[in-house]
Amino acid sequence: MKNYADADYLHARISAMRSRLLTGRDYAALVREQAPVSAAGDTVEDRENLFREQIAPVLAIAEAHAPYAPLFLAFLRLYEVQNVKTLLLQAAGATPPGQWYDIAPYAAVGKELLREKLTPEDLKSFFAGTYLASCFEGAPAPRRMAIRLDLCAAANLYNAACLLDGEARKEFQDTVLRRIAALSLMWSSRLKAYYLARDEQILSSLEKFQALFGRRVKSRVRLLEEALARFADERQKSTGQKPSAIDIERYLERSFHAWISSMFHRDFHSLYGVVAYLWLLFYQIQNLYRIQDGRRFGLSAEAVLDALFCEA
Repeated sequence: MKNYADADYLHARISAMRSRLLTGRDYAALVREQAPVSAAGDTVEDRENLFREQIAPVLAIAEAHAPYAPLFLAFLRLYEVQNVKTLLLQAAGATPPGQWYDIAPYAAVGKELLREKLTPEDLKSFFAGTYLASCFEGAPAPRRMAIRLDLCAAANLYNAACLLDGEARKEFQDTVLRRIAALSLMWSSRLKAYYLARDEQILSSLEKFQALFGRRVKSRVRLLEEALARFADERQKSTGQKPSAIDIERYLERSFHAWISSMFHRDFHSLYGVVAYLWLLFYQIQNLYRIQDGRRFGLSAEAVLDALFCEA
């Protein structure tokens, strides 16, 4: 059912959903007491069921209030891009991760495509005319294609703000710009640590990425770079070592998580609450997967809890 609610109803619904998200204490109980993560177990199918269980409340209200529908769809596509990466890996002859993120009825692509053993050209034809069509221009290598998909997802999220009005547009763009700034620094760290990219290569890539979002993102990046430099100095002084790529990514994720958590209660009538809930749910899904992985690999409770992003 579409467009059956006004903004106040949707904000109240989101507030109730937010109250049911897990806290740090809840996660500690799951980890230390070996409580079930959910009805789902630990197979690929179980993990897919866990995702569907967690995302179901969002699917139920995605089109409840027409002005917010583009926002919800853009967030759901962040998950769908992971499915397209899986198809790309399979088309390139690699062994893809088995998990599929089911966002039906809003999916542009279904899991049945995995059974068809498509080629890269098949995928290009399939996605022609969709929001992902530009990602398939030319014949880039799978790794470069994966980066294109991430860029497309970020741009799609940012552009969804253009369909909002007034203050809602400003609030959504502010949130997305903060996220894009964090992603810029994460990608910079990964390029240097894992691909041994030169500084000039990294700078060129980031400038092209940031150009998609205008000048405002550059000021966000500068502020975050300053905060990251302070974090690196403190880590160097306390441990005698520079932070690793994993340390940097955790710092950036925790910083964004802390900010988005604080925005939820800023104003009941503000779009910040809706956007904050969607991001907090994103983190909760990742946290539950980390707990499952921790159990499978026999990690200590402390190691698992340290990898989570949550409120106290």
